[in-house]
Amino acid sequence: MTMIKLLKFPPGLGLPDPSPFCMKAELLLKMADLAYEPVICVNPRKGPKGKLPAIADDGGIIGDSEFIRRHLERKYIVDFDKGLGARERATAHAFARMLEERTYWVAVYERWIDERNWPVVRAALFGGLPPPLRSLVPFIARRKVRDYLHGQGLGRHTRDEVYALGAADIRAVAEALGDKAYFMGSAPTGVDATIYAFVAALLVPPFESPVKDEIRRHANLVAYAERMRARYYG
Repeated sequence: MTMIKLLKFPPGLGLPDPSPFCMKAELLLKMADLAYEPVICVNPRKGPKGKLPAIADDGGIIGDSEFIRRHLERKYIVDFDKGLGARERATAHAFARMLEERTYWVAVYERWIDERNWPVVRAALFGGLPPPLRSLVPFIARRKVRDYLHGQGLGRHTRDEVYALGAADIRAVAEALGDKAYFMGSAPTGVDATIYAFVAALLVPPFESPVKDEIRRHANLVAYAERMRARYYG
């Protein structure tokens, strides 16, 4: 059997991968105890849908972290939600979608639009480019991201409004986590791949924001992040 290849970004911003979706995909592979080979890409167009992550498996390429999860579940008979009832699975699904469909955009705003953080992100992502491109490429990329945020809707809000939405999401996650070791109980399930990836994406990078402050206010969430990091990234 050919080893699975995971197409992902290089480490950055203090994270194994600056993309929470790439971290999610890698965590799913780790949770499933499947052997894989990381393939570092700097061009997301190498993914079949023009973005990363993607996996190459037995001659096929699957893009998008959620479809990667479905592929692993079907082909390798993995139940990432083993032990959960229908209502618990629904709760896990809803929290994952909240983080991936809204909190994600708050993280994008924090990195790409907030003037306090942009220089750090620009240096981390584009600092290795040759001088002529080092100025042009981040300018073009940032303008595209700004357009994406405006089209999505979050970019139409003020800075304080954006961060208030993100802080509300974090409070919901912390409240639902409670005193459990993992999000749904005493053992990790599929939703932990998403929860940890997004908490780490907001907590670890070397810049400040009200959303990071909100995470730090919840000792259970900080402890959870450390527990997941130690378990899967050693």
